[in-house]
Amino acid sequence: MVRGDPVCLKEDCSQYDIGLVFKEISSYSDQNKLKFIENVWKPGELFDFPASVECSNSNRHFVWSWLKRFPWLAYSKYLDGVFCLPCVLFGVQCGRNANKLDKLYKSPLTLWTSAVSRFTKHSSGKCEMHNFAVIAMENFLKNIRREAVPINQEINNLLQQQINRNREILKSLFKTIIFCGKNNVALRGRRDDDPGNANLCGNFQALLEFRMESGDQTLQHHLETAPRNATYISKTIQNEMIATVGAIIVNNLSQEIRDSKYFSIMSDEAADISNKENLSVVIRFLDSTKTVREEFVGFYLCEDGTTGAAIKDLIISAVTDLGLSMNDCRGQCYDGAGNMSGRLNGASSLIRAQHDKAIYVHCMNHRLNLCVADTCQLPLVRNMMDVVRKISEFFDNSPMRQQHLISKIGALIPAANHFVLVNVCKTRWIERIDGMDRIVELLHPVVATLEDISMNRNAPGCGNWNHNSRNDAQALINAITFPFIVTLVIVRHILDLTRPLTVRLQKKAMDLLKAKEEIVLLKSVLRDMQTDIDTRHHALYEEAVTLARLVSVQPSMPRINQRQVHRNNAPAPTPEYYYRINLTTDFLNHALMQLNSRFEDDVFVCYKGFSVIPSILLATDPIWKDNVREFCNHYRQDLPNYAGLAAELMLWERMWKSKNDRREEIPDSIATTLEQIDKGAYVNVYTILQILITIPISSASCERSISTLRNLKTYLRNAMVQDRLNGLALINSNTPDGTEGGAIHSEETAGLADEDKIYEKFDAGNEDE
Repeated sequence: MVRGDPVCLKEDCSQYDIGLVFKEISSYSDQNKLKFIENVWKPGELFDFPASVECSNSNRHFVWSWLKRFPWLAYSKYLDGVFCLPCVLFGVQCGRNANKLDKLYKSPLTLWTSAVSRFTKHSSGKCEMHNFAVIAMENFLKNIRREAVPINQEINNLLQQQINRNREILKSLFKTIIFCGKNNVALRGRRDDDPGNANLCGNFQALLEFRMESGDQTLQHHLETAPRNATYISKTIQNEMIATVGAIIVNNLSQEIRDSKYFSIMSDEAADISNKENLSVVIRFLDSTKTVREEFVGFYLCEDGTTGAAIKDLIISAVTDLGLSMNDCRGQCYDGAGNMSGRLNGASSLIRAQHDKAIYVHCMNHRLNLCVADTCQLPLVRNMMDVVRKISEFFDNSPMRQQHLISKIGALIPAANHFVLVNVCKTRWIERIDGMDRIVELLHPVVATLEDISMNRNAPGCGNWNHNSRNDAQALINAITFPFIVTLVIVRHILDLTRPLTVRLQKKAMDLLKAKEEIVLLKSVLRDMQTDIDTRHHALYEEAVTLARLVSVQPSMPRINQRQVHRNNAPAPTPEYYYRINLTTDFLNHALMQLNSRFEDDVFVCYKGFSVIPSILLATDPIWKDNVREFCNHYRQDLPNYAGLAAELMLWERMWKSKNDRREEIPDSIATTLEQIDKGAYVNVYTILQILITIPISSASCERSISTLRNLKTYLRNAMVQDRLNGLALINSNTPDGTEGGAIHSEETAGLADEDKIYEKFDAGNEDE
């Protein structure tokens, strides 16, 4: 007898034996289905199940306890086999893997040796049809008894429940992706696709394990029951998830920029660890809360080189990808490299040739750095900088020397706050200022440590010093002369005056007016120092003499030679007078000359627009209107109501003149004016202010994004594809961190609150494939 054939007569079976009706029961009416479910025949505990010969010629039969263990089973006396009651009744409606499932659905299971494993596999969650059928049967019983929901809505409810379960799984996976992106944690390991070796798996899979250990039962059930090709943790799915979050961030940013309308571009290029040139693009705009934003939007691979034309094409491509129009671009800010700022073939000139309102601003941080760099080319200053760098490197390159320096600092300066020298940076001049500050603070213990090393004095835990250490230490002692010390003290003091400006220029809220005011302030302080040179220099010289006395150095000056042309050589009767003429005066003159030449009054027509700011309006009356009209003639098409401009300016003037006696209420910057303006009443003035504040003054945000690039692409992960790099960079750069350097204004923009958008976009991407 063939398995699955009848083993008894129909007359001897119950009419509710599933073996009699399994082929046609799915087409029964709802009432008949309910009647069958409520009365389905079940054998009693003492039922004598027929035995059949299976493997090894042993007899096997159905076990009654299986009905309790797997309550969805329905035993057929007629066929001596079992079916899955939900699948038989509702499997066709669910339509999931229906053609692949045979036993328990289209035919009875009659092989008892492996029955338990088959039952377990069927109900473990891997069989989608069974999952849907169980839910369908539960909802059917609820709905039919209250006769409320039609069958199409029932199916929709089933699908929604499955969608909700899937989204709970995706939620855990996306949260892990975002966590790794925010904290710059590498996702992949050496062999992510080798489940047999957990040591080779990456942080992404390790974090998923951590989530499961912390009680994420939905994720645990998914990874334990899902087929290997549907776990959603492969590197390919990782890339899709990263790209999805990145796309949500870019879409949200794009919408905010379009709502604002006007924007400016900032860009800078840099080579990554794999020696590929990437162009960082940042957009500056005024958002709906009247807050200035500078948002990183992506890295673009410079495949066609870094010429001005190639960079121009990449920038325009980036703007187009955001769904923006270059006609709304009102500013550009780059460094002073020829391919960016060249008057003929620079990217800025090529863009402005097509869009004349996109004025170019040479990054003011770069300009200030160039001022300092050129000023520090004076021989005395250059030599001092080299010595500071060599001292820092001498200790940085040896833990033993560093440890000995720390012990000396503790012995000679018990209240010291710092124990490590700052290694000066060639391009970041604020780091050089810190380096000089630290040398002045720790010069005494530094010299004492160098003397110990040069004399080969043993120190606790240090032992004997080698030949190179002794020679280098002696060379540095010989370099710490009085000219070095006095130059260090004077230059450090003057460069400290540039620190506030360097910091402020990096702030996103800084605008052209504030930047000009800060530069004018710095120039005036340097001129005051120049005017009162005798008193200021004397105070600094005395500080240098005191510092030199600590390290047993006597005041002195270089010899005077009438034919010397390679160093400052003006004759002087005393060392103090020599350094006043050859150092302080010369350094101040060079600094002011550089500031005047690199920060000369710009002739941009946009500067005329500053006259609309109330404090300037009152100070320049009556010519302020002429300045504003000149600005408005250039930006005429941008103004919402140019015909009503004259009346609007008249009302604007009257409002602030009426408050002239309350000077504390008069705004003196673009930002404070925007806070007080009624956008609906003064539409033209608001647009003028928006354009002015949109124009950038520094590309510091690009530098921040390049720092992110160097953190993302390291020597351990240098083969990252561009889409994955951009997605991770967007997550890292556009997640709120509570600091001024944070790139995204809200969690919603970062995609963290847009879970539905993330899942819909991810689902849509997979459906397209």
